[in-house]
Amino acid sequence: MNANEKTLRQAGFSELACQFSRFIARLDGSDDDIIAMTAALVTDAVSQGHVCLNLQQVQGRELLDYPDIDGWKQRLRQSVVVGKEGEYTPLILTDDGRVYLYRYWLDEQHVANAIIKRCQSIELINPQQLKDDFAAWPSQQTGIDWQKIAVLMALTRQFSVISGGPGTGKTTIVLRLLQMLHAQDPSLSIALAAPTGKAAARLQQAISEQGRTSLEAKTLHRLLGINAHNENGRYNSQQPLPVDVLIIDEASMIDISLMAKLMQALPDKARIILLGDSQQLASVESGAVLANLCDYGSHFSATFCQTAQEMTGLSLSVTTDEDNNLRDSIVLLQHSYRFDKESEIGQLAEAVKSGEINTVYDVLNNADIWQQQCDANTIQQYVMQGYQAYFSAIKANKEASVCLQLFEQYRVLSALKQGPQSVTSVNKLIETNLLKQGWKTNQTFYHGRPIMVVKNDYQQRLFNGDVGLLLYNEHGVLQACFLSDTGLRWVALNRLPTHETVFAMTIHKSQGSEFDTVCVLLPEEETALLNRELLYTAVTRAKKKISLFSSDMILHQTVTSQHQRETGLANLLSF
Repeated sequence: MNANEKTLRQAGFSELACQFSRFIARLDGSDDDIIAMTAALVTDAVSQGHVCLNLQQVQGRELLDYPDIDGWKQRLRQSVVVGKEGEYTPLILTDDGRVYLYRYWLDEQHVANAIIKRCQSIELINPQQLKDDFAAWPSQQTGIDWQKIAVLMALTRQFSVISGGPGTGKTTIVLRLLQMLHAQDPSLSIALAAPTGKAAARLQQAISEQGRTSLEAKTLHRLLGINAHNENGRYNSQQPLPVDVLIIDEASMIDISLMAKLMQALPDKARIILLGDSQQLASVESGAVLANLCDYGSHFSATFCQTAQEMTGLSLSVTTDEDNNLRDSIVLLQHSYRFDKESEIGQLAEAVKSGEINTVYDVLNNADIWQQQCDANTIQQYVMQGYQAYFSAIKANKEASVCLQLFEQYRVLSALKQGPQSVTSVNKLIETNLLKQGWKTNQTFYHGRPIMVVKNDYQQRLFNGDVGLLLYNEHGVLQACFLSDTGLRWVALNRLPTHETVFAMTIHKSQGSEFDTVCVLLPEEETALLNRELLYTAVTRAKKKISLFSSDMILHQTVTSQHQRETGLANLLSF
């Protein structure tokens, strides 16, 4: 171990970062330790969800000595392992001081170029039909009906982004959009997708309830043909997807690499519509594509405002004269149909999203949803009561669909995987209590055990984050039952991919899910993981009720902290 690598380990870098640093130093062949240190920093940044390392934003680490930015960039440019944009080297250094692993630089370039190419208008086939459709769609609010504006945008743009919090009508928009697309051109090939099986299943349920049984919502992996034998996917620029329109729900969960595969697989003339909540936590993997796009906000040209007036009768303000790539392509929904002004969840979500800690305290002090007492007994009392309907259904051997439905009504969400108030501690707490009631929770597999897949298994079509239950099937055999994008799926226990118990799950893993009630646990100690995006995501998983366990100090840190992922996508899109 050389002196530089020893310093990196002492500074707390991961084994992966140290190994990559050693590899880069060997390729570099110079005696400049800054090359190895930069390689470790880039690896560390990617592991935290950043697409790149911004030299301007590098946070201090003990034992590391950072040079000034200009000197740092100059030394990097002298290395054979660091190239300019467009060169094929392990690391890429941009003019503005961002350092990328080549793969992520290329992914970001693909995404930006594909978006720019699609930022153009589409001529309506039947304007009068569209005008009639909007006239027949009654407004549910005074002022501007942003649902209508979003649908109009998606019908008239090749690339469009629709972002809004829970209850702002994204599902309604999808249903109206399908109806109006069909009215404009019945021959259009339309595909629906979402990043996870659960999100795809929810989308499928919504369209099936409206009689759209001919359409099937798929996971993005299934849509692209990504499997164990082909991680790049069946579809690409050489063999594009056979679609005219692609609608994607829960787009905040899409990382930069998956978005790159998706955009390359789209036919040149296909339109793509992204829906999601840009204020949620970004994807587990690197990138924050939806958040990057929505940072630009809604800006409309005079042309689009005139079209909106003619088609919908709504008057928009011209907000830009600039020829920006994303002009007329983004709508931020602003009205919640789920939470009114008196809703505690709605008020709390807005306050957390805005970082307004005093308003957060006002909401919590006026509602019976905040528990500052975070001892194990108090937590056990709350979580056991929360799952009571599910426990009763398991004891009564109810049908699988009933058990799944009841389990999905309540969930414990924790910021941490390990430690007090964590996923592990709560799962253990519940299983210990159930063991005393006669459940066989001391066994690896037992009737009623909820599980979550933690590793993709393309052959079984089970992916990281999918949730199921271990239940006896109609033949009395214990199997795993999942709600997939095609309905209930039973999987033999010996075919299950890596999984874990999921009475409690991390807030990160809860993205794309909704429950009637959630119990949110924040840790006792301060950690860099705590930020307002994390708490906002947890709060907005609840439809009816929420219980929050947190000390005053931790709550204050969480609401007043914000996590921004480093990417260069906004710069590439010219805003």
